[in-house]
Amino acid sequence: MIFRRSVLAVAVVLGAAACSTSTAGQAQPVPTSAAGPQIAVGTMRVTLPLGAEYTEHSQDGLLDGCISEGTVVCEARLLDLREATSDPNAPFNVPSAKRPFGWYTGTDVPLCITPAAPPGAGAEATGSTLLESGFAPVGPKKAEYGRWQVTCADSAQNSQVRMWWLPTSKILVVQYGAFPGWDAKMDNLLAGATFT
Repeated sequence: MIFRRSVLAVAVVLGAAACSTSTAGQAQPVPTSAAGPQIAVGTMRVTLPLGAEYTEHSQDGLLDGCISEGTVVCEARLLDLREATSDPNAPFNVPSAKRPFGWYTGTDVPLCITPAAPPGAGAEATGSTLLESGFAPVGPKKAEYGRWQVTCADSAQNSQVRMWWLPTSKILVVQYGAFPGWDAKMDNLLAGATFT
């Protein structure tokens, strides 16, 4: 289904070992001065890093909401889920760091998404461990936040996934293949978010 593909995010089984931490006391990143295009996702406005592109809708739905840079076709996904959450018949799981598959909203078999395996091309996700959870800033708002260590059928695709969920605005942000460079970029991008 197109809906499933449009909200395809890597999903995995929550591991038995989970650690909970809050990010509320951490310093907020400052947006960088090198700015790319400004985009709107639902009621949220963000400025992309210089050289990044956003695909609001793709022909097959696999790249809907993806931020791409260089050869990486989907380093993060920003989705407006107002329509999905309002349809009681939609195949949809509400994002949450409190449940297995917390950052994955689909109901089908999840696939791993990494810089080397874009949406629709990755191996099946086989497991995950919640590394941290709590609340993190998205502009003036606080989002439910989680970071998972994801394992995949192809171990070369193992990675970390970060999620921010704004339940009132119904906006989901998922960062794939998280590592310090992308983490800082995403934190800066989200720190500069504004809402209408």
